[in-house]
Amino acid sequence: MAIYTKNGDKGFTRLADGNGLSKSDLRIDAIGDIDELNSYLGLLNTQLSDALNAKVLGIQTSLFVLGAYVACDSTEFLGNMKLIELHDIVALEGLIDEMDEVLTPMRVFILPGGHETIALAQVCRTVCRRAERSLIRWVQAEEKEEAYQISIAYLNRLSDYLFMMCRYLHHSFGIPEIPWNSGR
Repeated sequence: MAIYTKNGDKGFTRLADGNGLSKSDLRIDAIGDIDELNSYLGLLNTQLSDALNAKVLGIQTSLFVLGAYVACDSTEFLGNMKLIELHDIVALEGLIDEMDEVLTPMRVFILPGGHETIALAQVCRTVCRRAERSLIRWVQAEEKEEAYQISIAYLNRLSDYLFMMCRYLHHSFGIPEIPWNSGR
């Protein structure tokens, strides 16, 4: 398979099922933002402990499946891949609760930073928020709310998980969180 087909040189691309559309389409934005999130999570995973690494790999797998669903309308192409389900959200909430048990209550807003790994986890969190917004825009435009409601909730919860991971990494590394000073 040739890596360069030149088919996209005029601003158009093909979805996984062969349907063509403009690269400026909301669907392509959602696919790209989900892919970018997955890539940043892969980079973050190079810096995490084995325990966190395994959890993030599972998340990456779910995101890859979500990207496949957004990139294709053909159930034949998707085969037996299962889109994100409610139990996946419950699992994220369990991971959040596990980290929260060892953390002190948050009393102020905190700034990203303190350590390269923590800052990268914050980048993942913000890219996750963008992926969520992109997916919502496409879902609303295509009136696919019912099919993707759980996936949207999953991305929302994933950004919460990534925020808690940042707090947990501060705790694990023994690096104080950086409080935001509003100047008031």
